[in-house]
Amino acid sequence: MKRKVLCVTLALLMCMMVTVPTFADSSKETPIGRALISASFGLKNTSGSTYRMWAKINNPNEVSVSATLVLYDVSYNYITSVGVVSSDPLISLNKYVSLSSGTYHLRLNYTAEGSTHSWEKTYNI
Repeated sequence: MKRKVLCVTLALLMCMMVTVPTFADSSKETPIGRALISASFGLKNTSGSTYRMWAKINNPNEVSVSATLVLYDVSYNYITSVGVVSSDPLISLNKYVSLSSGTYHLRLNYTAEGSTHSWEKTYNI
């Protein structure tokens, strides 16, 4: 009887070890195949009316990533963009732009291993 209880307990423990980590994953990173790609981006004032659009993409498994950083005005009229295709472990995008006061939308799009992702931030200048 003790052996049966021990076997059932071990079987349940092994099942929990497999399933619990799956339910506990709440990362904000994007799983692409076996890679975990994470990204950050923004619009920073450098001086006066000059701003720097920037993005950093962490690509630990060095898969091919196509990324574009696009700036729109309040009505989503295109202003400018910068793009790159790279398999480097850290991918950077930078572009300087002169902006007047108003509302702007900055969007980061990237594609890796056939999967496309997009994020957007709104800035009031």
